[in-house]
Amino acid sequence: MYKNQCLAVVFGLSARKGVYEIESELCIFSLQLDGGIMLFNVEKLMGIIACIMKRMDVKSINYMKVIKLMYLSDRLHIDKYDSSISNDEYYSMPHGPVLSRLYNLIMNESCDKFQKEWDKFFLRDGYDIAIRDTSVNEKILELSRAEENTIGEIVDKYGRMDKWDLVNNVAHKLPEWEDPQGSSIPLPLRKIMEALGKDKKEIDTVLAEREIYEKEFA
Repeated sequence: MYKNQCLAVVFGLSARKGVYEIESELCIFSLQLDGGIMLFNVEKLMGIIACIMKRMDVKSINYMKVIKLMYLSDRLHIDKYDSSISNDEYYSMPHGPVLSRLYNLIMNESCDKFQKEWDKFFLRDGYDIAIRDTSVNEKILELSRAEENTIGEIVDKYGRMDKWDLVNNVAHKLPEWEDPQGSSIPLPLRKIMEALGKDKKEIDTVLAEREIYEKEFA
């Protein structure tokens, strides 16, 4: 295991029911990858946020807005490369798609290992998250050039919109989003890829290859 990196391993437990820690090293989440195992890197997640905030030239940002920008970045990257940037788990919630582990970190509801890392670099101030330690910008190095370019496209297109514009005019219009009627509904990668117009053969191939790859590293 890399330094300061947790492995999120699937054992069929729901992330909405809470997160668990094993020997302070492994955090267990349920993923929506047709039985696949996902490697989740909290360092990279923080790098994505740092990249967004650097591109926008801000030190704090509304957390609903950054969640939407991150989902849209993941979605565009999936469309381009059949791969997520964040490797987070998605849910349809009342204000649109949400990255589940990011949401848990913002709400201080993640496992100790992830939460301690997060709290070193970010703090929540009401409805905003702010940079606590500017060295978080070093985590942008976790991203590939293609990933940074994807994030840049999304920030340039949507970064000036306020949170409610993003919710009402973007997130709620995404075909994969389903109104959960005040609750939450899992949003699997397969459904996102279908909404992007990818055919079943391509989706099956991507998910099968992803499962093989991630099992090798789990």
